[in-house]
This record gives sequence, structure tokens and C-alpha cells, in this order.
Amino acid sequence: MRIAVMGDIHANLPALRAVLDDVAKIGAEALYCVGDVVGRGPHPNEVVEELRRLEIPTVQGNWDEAVGMDREQTGAAFATAEAEAEANESMRWTAETMTDENRAWLRQLPQTMRLTIAGRSVYLFHGSPLKENEYLWSSRPSRVLARIASDEADDLFAFGHTHEAFHRVVGQAHFVAVGSVGCGTDGDARARYAVVYFGEPDIAVGFRSVDYDHVSVVRDMATAGRSVDLLREPPAVHPHLPTEVTRT
Repeated sequence: MRIAVMGDIHANLPALRAVLDDVAKIGAEALYCVGDVVGRGPHPNEVVEELRRLEIPTVQGNWDEAVGMDREQTGAAFATAEAEAEANESMRWTAETMTDENRAWLRQLPQTMRLTIAGRSVYLFHGSPLKENEYLWSSRPSRVLARIASDEADDLFAFGHTHEAFHRVVGQAHFVAVGSVGCGTDGDARARYAVVYFGEPDIAVGFRSVDYDHVSVVRDMATAGRSVDLLREPPAVHPHLPTEVTRT
């Protein structure tokens, strides 16, 4: 069986549609979203309505929670005070732009989702199992992931938040950071998502990068009065964030 997992769409409708087309092209049997549906980008209502229309199972990201609950900050980490200020302004613009119905949809999203797929236990979340805004960077020590695997006892952990795309195996557990649909990496603006193959006895993971119409997104960002850097500025390691998953 083959599934697709995407995340960090960040209100980028052309990127989302390109991924949806690619998922259909490769014939994935299911598609899941690990959050940060909105924020940063110019199409928050359109992206939410597309996910709702297609009934794509989605967990709540920190931007989704912040916009839905009308927070003052996103809970994300940024490299500079200027980048953080721009992000917080984007969050306020998003909250003001969205319909009440779509914001209510963001509020009701679950923080985590546990599934059984092809006999394997799959755990979906945005940041870490306990915190939407905690970063599981590719550089985190194996002991951090091993503790999560021991505590949760799932076969596959799929998540977002860092915008990285990587696959690590710790013991018998697979950890998959699925990349970002709406925010590119340095020098590569393509939309990225993960494909997971459930075989016997192994799980295999691949990543796909998909081109989309960047020009229209830049135009729509300008129309909304937002800086295109919001879709280029990656998350940053913040000195006040814990270096290991905190359990309370």
C-alpha cells in the first residue's frame, strides 16, 4: 500500500493543487496532512475549502491553532525579530481574512492522529507528539526519537513544522519529516511531500518535489500586501526552544 503525507501548505493554493495532481498521478491510495494549513501565504480560505471539499484527514499545526484561536503569536521560531514581526502580521491578516466557518474548522482540528495502515500503527502530528510548536530537526539526537518511539510504540511517525524532508529509522520506528508544500527550501521553491510504501516486511519512504506557478503566488502576495519572503523564510532554531522533547 502507498500513501502520501503532506504538510506546511501555508495558504499556498497553486502549490497545494500541484501536489494534489501529483498524488493522483502516482496513484497513492490515501493522502494525509500534518498541519500548518494557513499562515504566511495569500490563500487561507481557498486552501481550507479545498481540504474540506476533499475531506483530507488533517491535524492542527501551530499556525492553524494561532489563527483559529486568535492568538497574538504563532509559536514558530524565526531567525530575526523582523521575520517574526512579519509572521505575526501575516497571522493577524490571515485571521481577519478568513471566514468564521473556516476559522472554526481550524479550531476543531485534532492535534494528533493515530491510524492503522496495512497493519502498521501510524502517528501523525505537526511538531512533536505533545507540542505543535516543537521542532524535530534532522539534527536531533537519536535518543530523542528513541524516547518518542518507546513512549508511543508506533511503527511510523510523520510530522512537519521544520519544513525539512527526511527519513530516519530509530530501532524499529520510522520518523518522516514530510517537507513543506507551500514554502520552498533555499534555492528550491518546489512543493515537497512524502510518499510511504507499506510492504512486507519493510516500510519505504520517498519524497517528491513538484513545480507550480510561483509567479501567480508572488502576485497574490503583493496584492495582499504581504512580503514574498514569508514563503521563503525557513523556520529557525531558537535559543529558547528545548533541545529535547519535553514531557509534562
